[in-house]
Amino acid sequence: MYSVIPMSERVQQHLNDVKVYGCLLQLSPKQNDESLEQNLTEDWHHIHEQWKGMVKSAVSEQPRIAAYQQLYTQIGLNPKKTPPSVQNLLQRFFIKDELDKIPTIHPIVDAINVAAIQHLIPLGVFDAHAVEGKLRLAFTEGGEPFQGLGESEAAALPADVLVLADDAKVLSRFCYRDGESQKVTANTATIWLLGCQVSGIDEQDIAESLNTAIEILGRAYDIECLEQAVN
Repeated sequence: MYSVIPMSERVQQHLNDVKVYGCLLQLSPKQNDESLEQNLTEDWHHIHEQWKGMVKSAVSEQPRIAAYQQLYTQIGLNPKKTPPSVQNLLQRFFIKDELDKIPTIHPIVDAINVAAIQHLIPLGVFDAHAVEGKLRLAFTEGGEPFQGLGESEAAALPADVLVLADDAKVLSRFCYRDGESQKVTANTATIWLLGCQVSGIDEQDIAESLNTAIEILGRAYDIECLEQAVN
């Protein structure tokens, strides 16, 4: 069901223990009264019960989270200043004694974040209609325009930034910032769901986290896998 996203030769040489798995999914809303956002409430509170009262250092030292910190270091990010997404969510919202705020973005994104936290595996999701041609991981040459999520305009990227790109543009600074062009919206009906394997994380771990994400989405959507191979 999952395919491996191609990498440039440079990425393969520098990150030979990294693989990104993805699946292209068509989502058709089910006819029911309960929204996915409402459906996730119990999941958020269960996550809080598991993590409340834990200190930040204990979150940071979780083996799976530490594995992704190592990836961040490899690609030039400082994980102390920019922690992996799962670590950031746990430390900002779920170790507090009271769950005073839930990090909702969009029901589809929220569902993926729940699965990511449950497995401590960062997952990505974006609107597939934004993709022109094939996906790939590459390092920038320098000068590629990129408009990050929430930014008012595009800016040129420096060289040697790890990005997820298609045949026409940069889609995201991989593991760091998604792009404005492919954000999930109320009109999103087709998504790419991605999971990244790094040293210390098994392929089966990624598959299980992706399966959980699809199961959670399945509470509110009928799901069809549209593509099982990426060339």
